Order: sequence, then C-alpha cells, then structure tokens
Amino acid sequence: MTVTLHPSSHGAPGYPGYPGATVSIGRPALRVGVAGDDTAASLPIVVRRELLRDAQRARSLLRAGSHDPANYSVALEIEVAIAPNPASARAAVAYADAIADAAGTDRPETIRYIGTSHGLVTLIRDVYAAEVADAVILVPIDGSATAGRIREQVLPAFGDSARRVA
Repeated sequence: MTVTLHPSSHGAPGYPGYPGATVSIGRPALRVGVAGDDTAASLPIVVRRELLRDAQRARSLLRAGSHDPANYSVALEIEVAIAPNPASARAAVAYADAIADAAGTDRPETIRYIGTSHGLVTLIRDVYAAEVADAVILVPIDGSATAGRIREQVLPAFGDSARRVA
C-alpha cells in the first residue's frame, strides 16, 4: 500500500520528504538468495545472530527508524547443509567443521540449519512469518553439494517471490 502526503491535508512540515512524500506501508516480499548470488548482493542490511529471538530483535530495531518499511529489507544469514536425509547432512557438516578447525578458521556467529530441503523451506517460511527477517541469505556449509540442492529444491519453492521486492 502506498500513501501520498499532501501539504494541504496536513498543513505543517515534519512528514518524511514533505511536501507530497510517498510512504509505503507494509513489508517487503520474502527474498531468498544464496551467498554470492545477485539476490544476496542486493541486500545491504544483513543480520547475523546465533538465536532467532536475537535476530528478530535486531530486525525490529533496524526497521523502527525507517520511514519506508515496505521497501526496507533486513536479511538474516543462515548457514545451511542439506542432504536427502538429516544424518547425511550432519556427516557433511562434521567433515566441513573438521577441515575448518584444522585450518584455524573462525566460524561465523549465525544460525545454522542442518537437515533436509523440506525442513529448510519450512524454516525460511517461519522466519518470514514470525518477522524475524524479510529476506534470507543461505550460506552453504559444505560447498557445492548444498548450493546445488538449494538452487534445485529450495529456491523453486518460493517462485518469483523469493527474488523480488513487493
């Protein structure tokens, strides 16, 4: 929804962009991207938190000062590993973590999802519905195996709405 403020109806400055400012009401459509793709690169505000509750608070604080909430997206970064079954995903993460530990690489402090593509789709929908984030950037833990599954099994579940802003 878009509202245009006219000076004749409000009589005084103080409205965003006065006079005749356009203000959007609502929130952006869900966008889902993979780290490094065009969708992820187009999201300038990215939250990394270990708990969904903390991410939700951060989003709320960031959006509180916005004059145009329908066009202000806050993305949540989620590290993911998906496989046909959860045990395979856990094994892939254990291997990736062992390599990272041996190399002395620090792990980002962000939410992790390890499981199936169906479970990841559900998590992304819940993140959006609970207003934890307006967009999600998925960071594959185990490289191209998960990246391929995300593109083949997760992104199609969101159709065009995962790639645009309302």
